Amino acid sequence: MDSREICQKLESWLGSHPNAALPIAAERLGLDREEIVKALREFEGKSYDEFRQSLKLADAFRQLGADRTAPPGPWEKMRSGPRRIIPRTTVQYRIRGFWFFGKGYSKQCPLVDLSSGGMAFLADAAPSPGTRVSLLLKFPEKEEIRVEGNVVYAVASGVAGYRRRIGIQFLPFAERRGCNSPKVLDTLTQVNSK
Repeated sequence: MDSREICQKLESWLGSHPNAALPIAAERLGLDREEIVKALREFEGKSYDEFRQSLKLADAFRQLGADRTAPPGPWEKMRSGPRRIIPRTTVQYRIRGFWFFGKGYSKQCPLVDLSSGGMAFLADAAPSPGTRVSLLLKFPEKEEIRVEGNVVYAVASGVAGYRRRIGIQFLPFAERRGCNSPKVLDTLTQVNSK
């Protein structure tokens, strides 16, 4: 079996098993782990985890695009204003402690919706409500922005294998310590108006 066939077989299988680790995928597909790793490097130029993550993101964006009329959830009461869906936007987060930031940023997670007051995104792990987080938002064909907020909710999700839907309320926008820059609000307002 050549590299292309291995990658196609793996992509098809990961479509229904998006969180499967490499040993499990190799066993279920009847392939050697090294065979899969080599095929992904040659054909895709990615590691197994990068390949799996890119498939999860693509599937999440497809599902979120089709699910624009989802029934309201418990988070609707907490929103300060209407939110927009911005296709193919990703979020990375890291936990902010009193004196420090946690390790590096998380893997890219799909954005569900966004407003000037908050946002929601999907992730595999979720900080508990009340946790302060720093977020990197990457819009398609635009610069990325950094904004800080607090986790308002973290509920179970079944979208594309992501385990949690996380709601964030942004910190106030002002020119003082402990707030987001007003320039970030301007950018969010521009993105939301398009």
